[in-house]
Amino acid sequence: MNVVVTGSNGQLGSEFKNLQLNDIDWVFLNSNELDITNNDFVRKYFKSKKTDLIINCAAFTNVDGAEENIKQAILVNKTGVQNLVEICSLHGIKLIHYSTDYVFDGQKKGTYTENDKANPQTAYGKSKYEAETAIQESNPKHIILRTSWVYSLRGKNFLTTILGMAKNKESFSIVFDQTGSPSSAIFIANAILEITKKIEQVEKNNLYGLYNLTCSGSTSWFDFAKTIILYAEEKGLNLKSTSESIKPIKTSEFTTLASRPKNSRLNNQKLVKTFEINCPEWQNELKLIMSDKVQEN
Repeated sequence: MNVVVTGSNGQLGSEFKNLQLNDIDWVFLNSNELDITNNDFVRKYFKSKKTDLIINCAAFTNVDGAEENIKQAILVNKTGVQNLVEICSLHGIKLIHYSTDYVFDGQKKGTYTENDKANPQTAYGKSKYEAETAIQESNPKHIILRTSWVYSLRGKNFLTTILGMAKNKESFSIVFDQTGSPSSAIFIANAILEITKKIEQVEKNNLYGLYNLTCSGSTSWFDFAKTIILYAEEKGLNLKSTSESIKPIKTSEFTTLASRPKNSRLNNQKLVKTFEINCPEWQNELKLIMSDKVQEN
């Protein structure tokens, strides 16, 4: 099977480079090698390259930046996806695409399921939801995976931000009234790999569609930050902050350009039941990532 991974230098795309499966021919393409917003370039590339599956990791993910540059967010998150959908439909290529909890307004009391109505409140969320709609309307052979609170030890994300702040500040504040399920990019990549390995089963039983993909359990940003620092302390990292020195604040006290969903909890039971994927508790996954990867700088 020939699989193309777009956005291969991003947080999620980078993790696919570490995955090994002998019967898959991986092709990793960054934005310079395949600009998904350029329809002519996309058409020319896939016309000459045999491809069975595209895993689209290319995205404009700067939530606040999207508010300032709406056109660019739409170009990458919607138009770029439409270009891929067109190619998939033309050449019979399957598509795995990942989306976000930002398609919801965050007002639901319980966990969001795949059947809940989307109501995005930000430019980022709207562009991602429009991409979902484009896929669903144009390409039946697809899997959309909604994720939330994605982190890794690469680039800028909540984990690396908290570690950086803890090394340089004696105390800082984190919001406590937003909840979600922290999910590592490594976990997400491995889950997508498991789905890829079962793609014949997906085809045979028509298991295409929309799924939530997160680790199990939930927490607040405040408790997530405390847990990060606690695990860092256990590793003996030299920090100025402690897990007890950070302070909780309300969302209303922390100003951002884009609003954040207060509830980002996604129900992953459809994914677990369909693909028998193990979704570990978020604390266990975080500890595993940090115990294996975090080094003293």
